[in-house]
Amino acid sequence: MTIPLVLLHGWGVNAAIWSTLIPQLEPEFELHIIDLPGYGDSPLAHPEMSLAEVTEAVLHRAPDQAVWAGWSLGGTIAINAALTRPERIKKLQLISTTPRFLAGADWECGVEREAFEKLAISFRGDYPKALQSFLRLQLYRADRAQQRIFRQFAKDLTAQLVAHHTPSVATLQNGLTILANTDLRPQLQNLTVDTQIIAGKNDTLVPSGASHYLYEHLPKKHSFVKMDTGHIPFLESTNGYIEALKRFANTDL
Repeated sequence: MTIPLVLLHGWGVNAAIWSTLIPQLEPEFELHIIDLPGYGDSPLAHPEMSLAEVTEAVLHRAPDQAVWAGWSLGGTIAINAALTRPERIKKLQLISTTPRFLAGADWECGVEREAFEKLAISFRGDYPKALQSFLRLQLYRADRAQQRIFRQFAKDLTAQLVAHHTPSVATLQNGLTILANTDLRPQLQNLTVDTQIIAGKNDTLVPSGASHYLYEHLPKKHSFVKMDTGHIPFLESTNGYIEALKRFANTDL
C-alpha cells in the first residue's frame, strides 16, 4: 500500500520542480504535488493572501494523514498546517526551512532586508532571467567543473518551470510579503507532528543555523539530516534525499 505524500514547492517556482523525482517516488508513494496559490492550476484568491489563507488552500487539496514534505516557503506553509490542523498530517518533512526568513536583531540566521528587497526587484522584470539567476544562487558549487554543470542545470530547470507556469508579479509579491512577515519561532513548542529536518550544509539562502534552531526547539520526536548541498537538496543529491524521505516515512523516530 502506497503512502500519501504531499509535496510543496518554494517561492518563485512551481510544482514542476519535483518532476524528476516522480519515477523514484511513485512506486512507494501516492503523490499529491500541489501548486501553491498563484502557481500552476491553483488560483491566487486575492493579491494579499495571508499565510493562514494559503495554508487553508493547500489543506483543501491535500489528503488526510499524509506525509508532508515542504521546501523553503513550502516548509513554512507545512509548519503552519501542522500547527493549525495537526490531525490532518501524519508526518512532516521540512527541507531548507526556516521559522523566520528575514534577519533581525534577535535572529542572525536570515536574509538581510537589503538583499531581500533586491531579490524582489529582480523578479519585477524578466521572470525567466531572474529565475535562472535565483536558481544558480541556490545551488552549491564545489569546484569549477560543478559550477559549469549547475549553470546548465539552472538553465534547463528554468525552462521546465516556465513551461509549467509563469506566476504574476502579484503572486510573487504576495509570497515575499508572507516570508517578510512570518515568524513561527514562538509557536514551535506547539508542533506535535513527527518531523524530519533536511538541511544543506552550504545553503546560502537558509543558513544551517535556522535548521539547527528548528531541531533544538521542536518538542516532538524529530530527526535531522544534513546534506552536502545548497538550498535544493532534493535536486542536488536526489538519491540521498529520497533515501532519507523513505526511511522517515516508513519508520518511527
